[in-house]
Amino acid sequence: MRKNHGCSSGKGHSSRKCPPMPACDTAKSHDHFCEVSGDVVAGTEVDVVIGQVPIQALTESEIHLPDYASDIKVIRKNIFLTQCEAIPFRPATGTTTDVLKVFVEGYIHKNIQYVEDCDGYVKDYMVNVPFKCFTRVTLPAPITIPAFSSKNSDAREIRELAKDGMGADRCTFGSNTFEFLNEPIRCKLVSWNLTEANFLNNFDKWGRFNKITEKDDINLVIRLSQTQFTANGA
Repeated sequence: MRKNHGCSSGKGHSSRKCPPMPACDTAKSHDHFCEVSGDVVAGTEVDVVIGQVPIQALTESEIHLPDYASDIKVIRKNIFLTQCEAIPFRPATGTTTDVLKVFVEGYIHKNIQYVEDCDGYVKDYMVNVPFKCFTRVTLPAPITIPAFSSKNSDAREIRELAKDGMGADRCTFGSNTFEFLNEPIRCKLVSWNLTEANFLNNFDKWGRFNKITEKDDINLVIRLSQTQFTANGA
């Protein structure tokens, strides 16, 4: 059971912005001409909508009001996503069906309006209720499956024979290292529907309460898209 106190804008969730590498020394190098090493492939790059995915998440929270209340007037709600990551994979060799593992994280922003007694002012209390879930999605349309990279020079080393012919030359070596830059799968929150159940707790002798146990049924519709390249004539 997760407790939530106070109001925040999702602070504490890791930022999606990737910072640059730390500054290091720069080696001296010699410039050379660039050459085209293969045929130029003409094509089109378009944003392809992979599909709209309905996702359900369940969460339970305990909300503690700053004062004792006699009645809840209204609870206004908004949902914000702080993370949506789609990781593609193909389950078996030769399978044409693409599958995604989707990780979703966010929070429900709740504005609780309540009164303390039979008369008086209506008070506001805002609180964020975090939630997260993951699911497996079978796609109706194909996606570009990621190509793997080799960033370690010891994966495919090039070694030369030493002059005495008795082993490798420790002073001369090379490697073949490669990296494919894959197009990410993007998420967009299209719509949401929230059903909640509220249970009042911790009453005082006048019948007022300051604790609410909430059970939330969150239903999201997330649109997945990817930039894909199609060669002319393919």
